Amino acid sequence: MSIAGTGERKRELLTYWLYRIAERVINAIPRRISMPAAAAVGNVAYDLSGPKQALIHANLARPMGLTPDDPRVRAAARRAFRNYAKYLVDMMRLGEMSTVEAAKLVRIENIEVLGEARAEGRGVLCCTIHVGGMDLIGPGLKHGGEALHVVADDTTYGRLYDHLAAARAKQGIFVIGWRNLRGLFRVLRENGNLVLFCDGGYRRGDVPVELCGEATTFPIGPATLSAKTGAPLLPVWCRRDRDDRFDARGLPFIHCTSTEPAEIYRATQALADALGAVIADDPGQWYMFRPVWPVTDKDRADARAALAAARRGEDWTKTVA
Repeated sequence: MSIAGTGERKRELLTYWLYRIAERVINAIPRRISMPAAAAVGNVAYDLSGPKQALIHANLARPMGLTPDDPRVRAAARRAFRNYAKYLVDMMRLGEMSTVEAAKLVRIENIEVLGEARAEGRGVLCCTIHVGGMDLIGPGLKHGGEALHVVADDTTYGRLYDHLAAARAKQGIFVIGWRNLRGLFRVLRENGNLVLFCDGGYRRGDVPVELCGEATTFPIGPATLSAKTGAPLLPVWCRRDRDDRFDARGLPFIHCTSTEPAEIYRATQALADALGAVIADDPGQWYMFRPVWPVTDKDRADARAALAAARRGEDWTKTVA
């Protein structure tokens, strides 16, 4: 094994054991105590985040319609760090969470929408973003007799990935590696609920959309899966309340009827509109710590050109070849 490989392996093991130690400590402390402690850690993490602050400010400024140096943007960024720290604590508690505790912690406003979306027997693509606590929907749905299958990156931190997958499985959340296409199609063939995160940031070749007033991209996968399987796209959010409980809701679902570029764009833009409104409603709940919009002048120009082509009904894929 190379020196670089040995260093990566040591880093992976260190991350795993630090997480397991923190997990044991968190589960030994009542949640009413661990939540304020997590918020304090989030404040410290924000203060020590250095150049990362500028990135977070740039992300949050767009849905807030403010400049990145506005004090309200900085306050929202600090809240995002606090909310992310709380999310990590809840994730560490996930494997030990009881059905009774889940019923008290998570309120799903319209669980019946899943049945409506699956009425044609094609499954449903639950499309979301990093807001609030999507993983906490799992225990709430399990209490209602439902399960989730979540697409995740299984290429790094293998031991920790396996541990988190096992913890999620206890709550009816089953993780599928993003390269496992057969697994994705199998879930939909079996009329299951497949979760896809859509706020991964600008990527050349993905679908041009306007998100919170500016051009970027959403992944091409959700609309393509919808077109190929007949499964509807169901925008979903799970928001943390002031009492550190969660409200979850499914928004009106979207169909994509073909893989033609114009139809892929239409469905994906509708998805971006729905999820962008969720971000704008409370930006401090959105913990996205990498760029979501293009950061270079060339990428911004390319994103706008692709979006303009899509709006004109042209083949936007040709603008990013």
